[in-house]
Amino acid sequence: MTTTRRLLAVVAAAALGVTLAPASATPASASPTLATTASAAPASATPAAEPDEGEVGEWGVTALGDGRFTVSWTAPDVLPLNSDRPTISGAGLTFGPTTTAADGRTVRAVVTAEAAPDPADLDVVLSGDRLDEAGSDPAGPASGRPVAAPRATPLDAPDPGAAGPFPTVSSDYRLPGVRVPGMPQPIEMVGHVVEPAASAATGPRPLVVFLHGRHEVCYDPDDDDAYARRWPCRGRFEEIPSHLGYVYVQQLLASQGYATVSVRVNGINAQDGGLDDGGADARARIVREHLDHWTTLAAAHQVDLDQVVLVGHSRGGEGVDRASIEIPLSAPYRVAGQVLIAPTDFASHTAPYVPTATVLPYCDGDVFDIQGQKFTDTARDLATDDTSLKSSLLVMGANHNFFNTEWTPGTAVAPANDDWGADPDAACGRRAPDRLSARGQRDVGKAYVAAAVRLFTGDDAYLPLFDGSAVSVPSTGDAVVRSHALGGGRDVRRPGIEATPTLAGGGARTRICTGRVSEATGPVADCGSGIRRFVAPHWSSSYEPIPTRAFLELDWSRAGAVGGLRFDRPLDLTADRLALRTIVDPRRGPVDLQVRLTDGAGGTVTLDPDGGRRLAPLLDAGEATKLWAQAVLVDAAGATGIDLTDVRSVELVGRSTRGRVWVADVAAAPAVLAAVPATRAPQVSLGRLRIDEGDPPGRRTVRRIARVPFTITGDVTAPARMTVVTTGQTLESRQRFSVDVAPGQTSGTIPVPYLVDDVHGGGGPVQITAWPARNLATDVYQGSLTVRDDDPLPKVRVRLTRSVREGASVVLTVRLSAPLGDDLYPNLTVVRGPGPLLSGADVPAAWLRRVTPDGSCTQALHRCQINLGTRIRAGGTTARIVIPVRADARREGVERLTIRYASGVGRSRRATVVVRDR
Repeated sequence: MTTTRRLLAVVAAAALGVTLAPASATPASASPTLATTASAAPASATPAAEPDEGEVGEWGVTALGDGRFTVSWTAPDVLPLNSDRPTISGAGLTFGPTTTAADGRTVRAVVTAEAAPDPADLDVVLSGDRLDEAGSDPAGPASGRPVAAPRATPLDAPDPGAAGPFPTVSSDYRLPGVRVPGMPQPIEMVGHVVEPAASAATGPRPLVVFLHGRHEVCYDPDDDDAYARRWPCRGRFEEIPSHLGYVYVQQLLASQGYATVSVRVNGINAQDGGLDDGGADARARIVREHLDHWTTLAAAHQVDLDQVVLVGHSRGGEGVDRASIEIPLSAPYRVAGQVLIAPTDFASHTAPYVPTATVLPYCDGDVFDIQGQKFTDTARDLATDDTSLKSSLLVMGANHNFFNTEWTPGTAVAPANDDWGADPDAACGRRAPDRLSARGQRDVGKAYVAAAVRLFTGDDAYLPLFDGSAVSVPSTGDAVVRSHALGGGRDVRRPGIEATPTLAGGGARTRICTGRVSEATGPVADCGSGIRRFVAPHWSSSYEPIPTRAFLELDWSRAGAVGGLRFDRPLDLTADRLALRTIVDPRRGPVDLQVRLTDGAGGTVTLDPDGGRRLAPLLDAGEATKLWAQAVLVDAAGATGIDLTDVRSVELVGRSTRGRVWVADVAAAPAVLAAVPATRAPQVSLGRLRIDEGDPPGRRTVRRIARVPFTITGDVTAPARMTVVTTGQTLESRQRFSVDVAPGQTSGTIPVPYLVDDVHGGGGPVQITAWPARNLATDVYQGSLTVRDDDPLPKVRVRLTRSVREGASVVLTVRLSAPLGDDLYPNLTVVRGPGPLLSGADVPAAWLRRVTPDGSCTQALHRCQINLGTRIRAGGTTARIVIPVRADARREGVERLTIRYASGVGRSRRATVVVRDR
């Protein structure tokens, strides 16, 4: 793969101007309100060149002082307006949230590091593809080998994808727009309603609310390539009706007796690029506004607002989950459950006590990492009394867009595309044998949304579609949907918490590992050490600061190997099935497994899993291959020789000659859902604090602690905890710790260290991110500390040799009147000026090798891409730049060298040096 990486510049954060003064003159004082720029590696970096053919973007690094840098990447073209967001990563660094600038091309993130990050070590990734590299990563080598579908039995309930008996009607409403923080234009309030006819004898009708995701907002009906991001749409541009893309599901639900409304949020899609949370809070706000409106409509439309189901697609999924977290039980409506279709989860949060089904498309070309899995995984550890079902559904062959007809070619009014843009004949390509058609994908979508609505409104007959059972319904045809679940009344044992490894036998090796992916040289404790080419939705990446979970790893190299988990608190399997969420390592191939149970008295039984002993990896789709936990279910009813009320260990017996699996957890799973407590988790919202730096005692730099506030909405009834990560002002600011919250607590503070000195610079915001760990949910999960620098700017003086003879050197000296708290990189560039011009032949070859990208140049120096970078380190006051001139013993007359330098934002000056013969 050929790559072009361009480093634009490292920009000093110190606001200082530079004024030149002749060496023989009195130095001039500089204006203290101007900025300087310079190259990234002051002594040797290559300055930016003109773009080459095949250019894939431009990197920029801004030095903010005290080890803080803003890293940016600018794409050659406007980035697509989709649901995933670009992330900057690499070099083992932890970056803050990535935001997109108003130009739609530039993405930025802040990082704290020992030195300026080298863009050669960084990547900017969107939907699984490294945008700063040529080619498409998801198009990597893949066998595309078909994976046999698990043997499925028909669901013992009416097909949820079949139309119901009731006639339906449609209508629309439009309300005044809503002002949302962070967005200059109001958000439209538009709803498309599909419901049973008023005369239909349905009884009270649950309300299903649909929220679409992030997509282009304005299109030109006469030009398939013309889109507009300006909001509202103007002139020839019309709105893309993304909210009408779920009418096919709305009509099905309405025929079955449900009222539905799909709401439009194009105004958010057009304005959320600069928001740290990706617009999740804004989307939740609009959902609540529509529900408030339905309190005025419910009686006339026979709607039961005690049974509201939210359905969110893409960023709409994260938006409705945020709404579920925020809506209190005291609201005049109650969320009975939610369906999240291909959702984002930038916050790594979930809604405790709200039943949730998360649909994950295996061939998602937008939310490529199927990060929605976190809605299920995160819920496991938050609240011990949360019995709400959390189910994940992996839809084989489905992409991201085709769940919405307005994002699907052939049915959309605006231009649309298949988000899986790789080779059409490769795995997941549109002509691949296991790929679903758009119609087939919609059949799956409507059947599972309808089944979830029935389940969440009280019909347990549809639970097998969500709990890992291998069942099917006629309306989905040959589509393969795999599921696993947590909650719902399961009695769970977690590796490394309630469960520890048994004594491995038969050549097996077991360990408790950390659910994280890292390089081969990464921590040996990581489950995914050395696994970089697969999508691992249950594990975090090494550069992500999010909390991790532990897994049992079992690998073996001969048949008969045994290893598993033991626990002191027994499982009762007399009525419940055993469920193990199990990941198969595709590098070791399919595995043949049995399950051995042992009771407290030593009695054992070895059983085959439901559906057979073979557990195969999922479809090999190259870098899109998913390490997703399949449900291994065992029905022990009728087993003899063991006390099923006292199961103390669960072990896997490897009958294949080799294999490796990771077990996320084991559980006793009931056949009916447990009642969900009528409660909601208290929500934490972080604040933003701005303070003056103040003065240190004497001239010493001192460390002080600021207290960034947080508030809690709802009642904390049990000891609670959140995990906090701070990154920012200094390397010292990068911390990770827990904050405990006591019952009854309604507010608190997060301690953040900062430095106080008597020099200008070195300040900057500290970013704070919180994740719920126990008995809490997060609402506003990002906060900040900003320390205002109150120290005066030093003066800058620059001396330049105006005239030299061959054999001497041009010397430029930059001097500060006082030290800075930041590194200062004066930006000096050789440019074309009055001739005759000094050339590469007039300076030593050794000097050219140090300051030019090619190491040599015979043209005029302004064509040689000379890097004159230098640095005044924090705490220093002086830097010198020396340009040696060769004595060539030829009579050439006067030659000239012109240097351009920064003199304020958007301004520059030039000075010309005269070089005379010796």
